[in-house]
Amino acid sequence: MTTILEALQGINAYPIPFRTLAECAEARGLSLNDIATQEVLSGRDYNLAKADLLLWLSDAPNVSQGGQSYTFSDEQRTQLRSRAKSLYAQHDDPSATKSMPTYGYKGESL
Repeated sequence: MTTILEALQGINAYPIPFRTLAECAEARGLSLNDIATQEVLSGRDYNLAKADLLLWLSDAPNVSQGGQSYTFSDEQRTQLRSRAKSLYAQHDDPSATKSMPTYGYKGESL
């Protein structure tokens, strides 16, 4: 039997810190040690926690760990954000309307 922790870790091969997984689950009222039944996996809380993690992954740094590299291209980051926003919208969560800040060069007159 799979736990919610294992299900959330299986979203992506990127090494998501345990604290991040715990915070996403707790914010959505999930316990990481609960069994991930079909009902849980198709439920609102799990899918919103999954969206939170997808959004987190879209901003995660590229890392190398133990000889393994984890990198996301700009296109992959955009796809992660789109999947997250789709889940937010599907479950009527206001996070779907939040926009991410844009950073970059503004020109000569700052």
